[in-house]
Amino acid sequence: MGFKFFARLKRFLPGAPSGKRDAGGNISFEGGDGDTVEKAIVVRGAQFDLVGTYAEFHWLAQVHGQKDRDWTLISHSHEVQGGRDIDIFVLKFTDGTMRTIYFDCTESFGKPLPASPQVDRSGG
Repeated sequence: MGFKFFARLKRFLPGAPSGKRDAGGNISFEGGDGDTVEKAIVVRGAQFDLVGTYAEFHWLAQVHGQKDRDWTLISHSHEVQGGRDIDIFVLKFTDGTMRTIYFDCTESFGKPLPASPQVDRSGG
């Protein structure tokens, strides 16, 4: 799993340089501001678990700036609350403040990426 994997994963996100959003659809965010489970940011259009997680990090970077420069990830966990799959991020900002952000990832949680076609390297 190298850089090709991450380049492939980026194709599923809004604003991806290639403009392709194959198999993942258009990813969008709706719901609340993420301050509570009830106001969780709902990830829509991510058909696979890793794409949903990548989209959450993409949202965090768009809203709060660059990870490890503007904020540090203290923890990332998952819970089921009220029948919804919830990802919970705890961030610490450069001024020392902390924020917990909730994402509803029910649509994509637990769904694996499709297998890549195997390349025949045997020469035959």
